[in-house]
Amino acid sequence: MGSYSKSLVVKIKSDAVIKPDGEIDQDIIADMVEAGFSALSPELDAIASARELLGNPDSIGMKVNTIGGPGMSTRVGLVNALAGFLKSAGYPLKRQIIWDRHDEELANVGFSVRSRGDGPYCFGTDHIGVGYSQALVSNGQIGGLLSRLLVDYSEVVINVPVLKDHGVAGITGALKNHYGSIHNPNKYHGANCNPYIADLNALEQIKSRQRLIVMDALRVQFHGGPAYQKRWAADCGMVLFGTDPVAIDTIGYDIIEGLRSRAGLESIKGSRRQPIYLNTAADYGLGINDVTAIKIEEITV
Repeated sequence: MGSYSKSLVVKIKSDAVIKPDGEIDQDIIADMVEAGFSALSPELDAIASARELLGNPDSIGMKVNTIGGPGMSTRVGLVNALAGFLKSAGYPLKRQIIWDRHDEELANVGFSVRSRGDGPYCFGTDHIGVGYSQALVSNGQIGGLLSRLLVDYSEVVINVPVLKDHGVAGITGALKNHYGSIHNPNKYHGANCNPYIADLNALEQIKSRQRLIVMDALRVQFHGGPAYQKRWAADCGMVLFGTDPVAIDTIGYDIIEGLRSRAGLESIKGSRRQPIYLNTAADYGLGINDVTAIKIEEITV
């Protein structure tokens, strides 16, 4: 049996994964995905690690983030590599669903929207026949309807966010990615999105399904986000793996702060948009936001 450290964040990096034309090298990103699964449980090989982590679900939902458009969304190449690895681990493509809010946003960044034929399937909550569950959910200061892609189509969820600066929340990563899982995210942007992000992620419907976070830090928006701003975007060639969304976001926050420092920008910490929701999420027991308590394993491919 493998063992998964709740506080482990695996950083897989390659200087060659982003090709000169800006596209993703599929062979290298596939190696990075395999390395991530291997590192999560060192006693097991990558496939055995995935099987133990994900179990034997009827469906695996991959929640991507496509609101940022072609320049700053979850990379299709990363998701394709993830889907291919899952297939090799015994999860047929027809049991995999790539999803976000809107068909149009998915298509705009290069995903092939389809709900029939060969998998993996890929469509948005607004896809015909999908929509939001009519069961109202509430927790703390949030209340709304969850996407049926979460509650009805995804027995387990792999959260595949992209790491970005955010003008209100400070940073957006794994936790905030679930704003794309509820029908009324516009209501939850006051007070640095605190405690709303934590309240949303504390919902049992999210906690019970989410097994893994694979954070796209291939290109990071370290200022001016969440929209793509070329001036403040850095090609980092990095993917983060972990099971703790708070720890992943905490390390992501640290990456953004490092990029800001090197660019001569002021720290987000202590500013009006410091991501205090990370503290709240940790207080809720959703994960660890103390960098000194997070084990970081760095792998170069």
